[in-house]
Amino acid sequence: MTQLQEAKVMENYDHIILTDEEKREALRLARKRKHFAIQSKKYWDKVNAPVEYPRFDSEQMYFWFEKSVKTIQSDFKLNEYNRFIISLLSYYFSEDPRFEENGQYSLNKGIMLVGPVGCGKTTIMRAFQVNPSNGYAIVSSRRVSEEYTDKTEGGNIAIDKYSNLLAVYPRQNFGQSEIGYCFDDLGTENAKKHFGNEVDVMGNIILNRYDLPGNKNKTHFTANLAADEIEELYGPRVRSRLREMCNFIEFSPNSPDYRR
Repeated sequence: MTQLQEAKVMENYDHIILTDEEKREALRLARKRKHFAIQSKKYWDKVNAPVEYPRFDSEQMYFWFEKSVKTIQSDFKLNEYNRFIISLLSYYFSEDPRFEENGQYSLNKGIMLVGPVGCGKTTIMRAFQVNPSNGYAIVSSRRVSEEYTDKTEGGNIAIDKYSNLLAVYPRQNFGQSEIGYCFDDLGTENAKKHFGNEVDVMGNIILNRYDLPGNKNKTHFTANLAADEIEELYGPRVRSRLREMCNFIEFSPNSPDYRR
């Protein structure tokens, strides 16, 4: 036998004799290694697999609202003043075609929820804000205007921030990487100055969001304002843009103030 042949035999370890106990232990360890290799593959396959996020129909969306609203306001009650509006918004946020069936509303527009003080507008919009199809962050119109006055992060920086979509973590937002805004209490803010320049902050943001593609159905508002009051505050151009951008959904003027 040549040296090369002897080396190959040595590499195969065929000359080593194992006891039955050693064979059993070697087989056990081999199976253990294979088990962990299989489990590791399953884990990484799961980690790397695309996440399938749920989609809600209108009934599931309504149920989601009922659960969500209780975490925001434990004593929230469905009643004759809000039940229809919540059903309508369940159609909207589940992209149910019935939202559009009477020709009054469009799934391609945002929501303008209008009603008396304390009727539950903000609470309702907060309960719907994390949803599978059209998530959004809620920000006070007053806060937006106050941010404009900041000397470092204000001015055009603040206007640009709220004129665009908001980047978010998809896993916390049903797979959405960008969401819209709901501007709460539109009309309660005042014109603000930044280095001496007075600007209608919300008016500018509304016009900017109208001009940017894909923002119309990701722009929502709550307000206590009638249409003529919107025009008085922001002018006819902004009023016209809001009509094009938003589905105006109104509470009854007789809706009670639940804050009392």
